[in-house]
Amino acid sequence: MKKKICLVLVGAMCLTAFASCGKGKNKDKKDESTVATSTSAEENDVIAKMKDKYRDCVKVSDYNGVEYVPVKSEVTDEEIEQDRQSLINQGTTHTEDKTKVATYGDAVNIDYTGYVDDQTFEGGSTQGQGTQITLGSSGYIDNFDEQIVGHKPGDKFDVNVTFPDPYSGNPDLSGKKARFETTLNSIIIHHIPEYNDELVKNNTSYENVAEYEKAMKEKHEEEHAKNDLSSNKESVISSIIESSEVVQYPEEEVKKLIDQMISQVKQLAESNNVDFETIISYYYGKSTEDEFKEYISDYVRDYIKQKMILVNIADKENISVTADEYDAKKSELKKNYNIADDKQFDQYYSEEDVYYMILADKVIDLAFGKAKAVDKLSSDKEVPNDNEKVLEELEKNKSSEEASTGEATTEAASVDGE
Repeated sequence: MKKKICLVLVGAMCLTAFASCGKGKNKDKKDESTVATSTSAEENDVIAKMKDKYRDCVKVSDYNGVEYVPVKSEVTDEEIEQDRQSLINQGTTHTEDKTKVATYGDAVNIDYTGYVDDQTFEGGSTQGQGTQITLGSSGYIDNFDEQIVGHKPGDKFDVNVTFPDPYSGNPDLSGKKARFETTLNSIIIHHIPEYNDELVKNNTSYENVAEYEKAMKEKHEEEHAKNDLSSNKESVISSIIESSEVVQYPEEEVKKLIDQMISQVKQLAESNNVDFETIISYYYGKSTEDEFKEYISDYVRDYIKQKMILVNIADKENISVTADEYDAKKSELKKNYNIADDKQFDQYYSEEDVYYMILADKVIDLAFGKAKAVDKLSSDKEVPNDNEKVLEELEKNKSSEEASTGEATTEAASVDGE
């Protein structure tokens, strides 16, 4: 579900209309025959329309030598410890104990059916599939766990609870008393292995702990380097965007993109049998469509501003995209989001969307290549305040007075010596 939400938003944020700013100004248009000579006609038609569409919409700031303070993160002990724990979990085996009495801390498998006013309710049953919880930390309501403690596998019993008021999981149940017909199926015993060379050898391609941890550290270093690079690029592009100026938003495109996003989230809600209000409340903390629309509007304008700026830089630098690059990106997106065919793909991405993604990456790489790494941004240099200036003047005067006194003393000593 979360991946589908992500796909909708990623796809929708890339969707573009054919509205343009100053599109009628022929003096700024490139001759179509000239444009068509750089690469294929199909590729250039898409790119050229984008460049022409946004050419008069923004004033791009100077993107040469943009300063940024490099991010350099280090691998932490906690990350290596997580790798150790992951391997221990991988080597852990489980058995069922059907004779033990359940106590706090035990992992148990249970089935239950809940009743409120002798009626079942949505989400109140395991439907015979069983579920595993750890007694004392299940997160279940009220005193659910403690009523399982003391029972043995095979026991059938009622668990009586009262839902909290308010109850965000289902407001209709707020403050209601409930009875859960419960069966304790089994108690799960975890057999946790020792973290040693044998565990490493039996569960990985490495021979011992030292090899395993060395490889894990190198893996994290690569991940950190990749994330650091992404952060540094983002810093550079953010500076360019913040210092650039929007002359005019393509309002038709803004409206279309907002409507498209809302429509797709509604379709997603319907396909998953979930209310639209539930999705926008759960993922965005918004209770009405108007609130969600206002929330989305800010992101849409930020996105379009960024897009217009990057496309304008591509125009100035003669950056383009080939048909082969387009095909490769399309295949990548289909794989990443489990999109079955072109028909489904076209529901989320237009041809322009894909071309823009590639174009944006190229522009970001170019701007970052021109950027300047510094220890401290010029804008962050400290400027003395009025009090500091006064103190500096006092120190200077004090030094001058001390120097004058010293000279006078020396002269007096010379006279006395004579």
